[in-house]
Amino acid sequence: MKSFKTVFSKTIILSMTTALILTACGKTSTPSASTSAAPSAAATADTSKPVTLKFVTMGPGKQADSQEVYDEFNKRLATLLPNTKVEFVPLTQAEYADKWKLMAASSEEIDIAWTGFVLDYLGEVNKGSYVAIDELVNKYAPDIKKEIPSWVLDRARVNGKLYAIPNYQQAVDARPTLRVPKEFVDKGYIDPKAAQDTFYKTGPVSKESLAVIGDYLEKLKQNNQLRKGFSPNVLTTMQHHNLLISAAQPFKLVGDLKDPKSLKVVNWYDTPEEQNFIKTMTDWYAKGYIRKDMLSLQNQRQDEGKPDGNVGWFHTIVGSVEDASAAESKRYGFPIQFIPMEEKYVISGLTDSTNLAITRTSKNPERAMQLINLLDTAKGKDLYNLLVWGIEGKHYKKTGDNKIETIGYSGQGTADAKYGTFAYAMGNTGNAYETQANIPNFVKTWQDMNSGATVSPLLGFKPNLDPIKTELAQIAAVVKEYAGTTAQLVLESGAVADSDKKYAEFISKMKAAGSDKVVAELQKQVDEFLKTKK
Repeated sequence: MKSFKTVFSKTIILSMTTALILTACGKTSTPSASTSAAPSAAATADTSKPVTLKFVTMGPGKQADSQEVYDEFNKRLATLLPNTKVEFVPLTQAEYADKWKLMAASSEEIDIAWTGFVLDYLGEVNKGSYVAIDELVNKYAPDIKKEIPSWVLDRARVNGKLYAIPNYQQAVDARPTLRVPKEFVDKGYIDPKAAQDTFYKTGPVSKESLAVIGDYLEKLKQNNQLRKGFSPNVLTTMQHHNLLISAAQPFKLVGDLKDPKSLKVVNWYDTPEEQNFIKTMTDWYAKGYIRKDMLSLQNQRQDEGKPDGNVGWFHTIVGSVEDASAAESKRYGFPIQFIPMEEKYVISGLTDSTNLAITRTSKNPERAMQLINLLDTAKGKDLYNLLVWGIEGKHYKKTGDNKIETIGYSGQGTADAKYGTFAYAMGNTGNAYETQANIPNFVKTWQDMNSGATVSPLLGFKPNLDPIKTELAQIAAVVKEYAGTTAQLVLESGAVADSDKKYAEFISKMKAAGSDKVVAELQKQVDEFLKTKK
């Protein structure tokens, strides 16, 4: 899974680390026979009967020209899927979860619905909100299996069955990158190449990597140029690959993804690396590298990307360092230097964060599957781009074969734009036009990143949380008290007095809440799931 930042960082947030909270059960089992059925030629469904499909979408909501675009969509759809019209129900991200609950409770007749990061996907599957679609895909949409990698589809499986088609997009985990004002690089306060070598060799939060950043901050302090100091936010969460539940629950896998036998479940807060991180941040706070009022800030990241703001902060990177640095520099209005902190890309998110599902109330699942096929394959590329960007000449202008300039907004449609919705919510973004907000060759870049990444063998694993739901609720409360949130760090901010004592209390309270039991239960389920992969 939002300018360069508004498009790409949204997809990162969706793929991560922004992460789904899986609160319902979902036992794993060997995939059904239909899971491995080879794709064949699509069957021709009977389209002699006129059908109107209701499609609930997530985006900026109803816009001034929405109906005009929907009318044009239905006009063009008639040539690809005769006797089929679509009634769109556009909902905003903010209202989606509540509106969906009402629709589901009233058994409203819906054919296709977006499902993703604002919903509990596993919980919806277990409630029967969506139908299993393996046979529908094999019969009416085999091209999906040809054009979308199998590991992408696996992320939407529950108990081996496919309940949605993930909207294919950049899927690698957040790759942490240190940002610094380029003027400090030019002055020799930090050597990007030497820093990168250390980060790659020892990891983003190793003692050695933190020492490199600490040396940079000390030089700034000696030269009276600390400005608003260092922002530790994001780094901690961006290096948490292989989460087993969500960003709110501190349980992850460690080990070599290419060697499943090495994979062990840990509570990431209860590790030497995390203890050292907190000690280091506490030391940096005492030295003045971090703002003294850090704990009182509602937005601890408020000084990032400002000429007089933070001297070091973190975010993701896509593409080359040069292109990303140039894009960010343009966005913020002053030269910024990116320093990547991880060399390899990893795909470890167990559930995809944006999908299209066929609901249990659909009376036309075959036709719905055919429409999803169009939105996810090359055959329907023009139709998909019409739905995402609107009408050429009115909502965007073409600037190249696959490049456009959106009108009235940049990157992603807004509520006050005439038209323009979220590409990642409508289908296969590999077929999306690139906009003025993207880095050069954006689609090929993320596709190459995906294909070159190490893919977790646990994709499709959905932990059954029933045996540990009481412990997880108690642990979440402890985490909120001692760790805070990604936006408002507590212990990791460095600003807590007696942090050693508080850290010891933190770990003790998590153990009292049942963290060891959670680790044992998750390890058992992981081991059982991996047996099905042999």
